[in-house]
Amino acid sequence: MIDYRIPTFLTLYELMNYRRTAEQLKLSQPAVTQQIHALERDYGCRLFTYDGSRLYRTPEAEKLAQYARVAVYNDQRMRQELAAPKILTLRLGATKTIGEFIIGEDLCRFLKRPDRTLEIVVENTRELLHRLEQEELDFALVEGSFDKSRYGYRRFQSAPFVGLCHCDHPFAGKKVTGEALADQSVILREAGSGTRAIFEKSLQESGYSLDKIGRIICVNNFALIVRMVSENLGISFAYSAVAAGHPELTTFRLEGLSEQREFNFVYLKGTQAGQLIDEIFPNSSCGQRSKERGRL
Repeated sequence: MIDYRIPTFLTLYELMNYRRTAEQLKLSQPAVTQQIHALERDYGCRLFTYDGSRLYRTPEAEKLAQYARVAVYNDQRMRQELAAPKILTLRLGATKTIGEFIIGEDLCRFLKRPDRTLEIVVENTRELLHRLEQEELDFALVEGSFDKSRYGYRRFQSAPFVGLCHCDHPFAGKKVTGEALADQSVILREAGSGTRAIFEKSLQESGYSLDKIGRIICVNNFALIVRMVSENLGISFAYSAVAAGHPELTTFRLEGLSEQREFNFVYLKGTQAGQLIDEIFPNSSCGQRSKERGRL
């Protein structure tokens, strides 16, 4: 059972406004204040402070939120399993590259069991991590960087991250510098996506920036990106799996861009997410459990 004040605390932690918290929870504002003060007395610390009229979280609130999210997640998972023990529902998030090109076979194999079902969200890395912290996902499969001190994680696999272009493009099969992008149309995913973050970071580390690129086209759909590159309307940067089955496409290398990138399972620390991961991806645990990070 979760202390009834914990959801109030987590809502205030997210909204950082007593009035909006009260409205969302359909409570009076004094009731919200009383619950927060009661938690502060129980834990012997301040959770929120004011500087003038602005509300701030304390370090103790950060720590409590971390534990509270795990407690709420575990409570939800327990209730689900007790209420419907014959059907196992897993809530999986995946970035677009992984969801669209990497894990289809694994998901289909899992769903061949009639006592298994899935809720799948395909989104960018930033949104998936947010949903994870809102206890909306059991785990997420992400590409690119994330705060490894904040989450539990397990490596899934590595994949080559490359430049994509039409076979007739001057870059085809070559290694180019960031300077060569100055007169190119580069088709990128939206801000917040793992592939874009990887590209931007590599560009910055090489002493270049997006404003040095001739033209940037922003598209949040890989099928459309592939279509545009296939029409030789620009180049892009993605995992090589994106180009599979498109003979008119080839790859090139960008100087300073690491070719191998990790895909990781990410989950809240202190949960049993590792067991749920094994339900869909049994081979991912081979040689990994001794290396699994982030356990409390």
